Amino acid sequence: MRLWQAGLATARKSAPKLLLTMRAQSWPALTTMDEHQRRKLEDEIFKNTTGAASWVKCLPLWVADLRRYRAPGPAPAAQPGPAPQDLAVLRAVCPACDQYGWAVDEDDDAPMRRCAHPGIKADTLEELQ
Repeated sequence: MRLWQAGLATARKSAPKLLLTMRAQSWPALTTMDEHQRRKLEDEIFKNTTGAASWVKCLPLWVADLRRYRAPGPAPAAQPGPAPQDLAVLRAVCPACDQYGWAVDEDDDAPMRRCAHPGIKADTLEELQ
């Protein structure tokens, strides 16, 4: 662990408590953890270490206060709409917006709004590329 500042005796004393707490809080076993999960465990144990004068006294309390494991959720789905690299092409072709993607209108007092690129279809975009 990156932040481990306890000695061998403190680590030996805290290890069984850590394993029991990990099991009770649904953490994966240390032997099956990947690097991301290990870092998450370390961050969770050492989340409130500022001002700790004695790691020997504090470490058992931090281990006992381990929060329940939350598995990472599914990756976010791709956003519908044009890909980011297509936006520059859309802005260059669209007559209804400026080079930054803001809708061009005659009313200078109206709030600015993003252009929806009316009249430009996917097949038009493919022809330009």
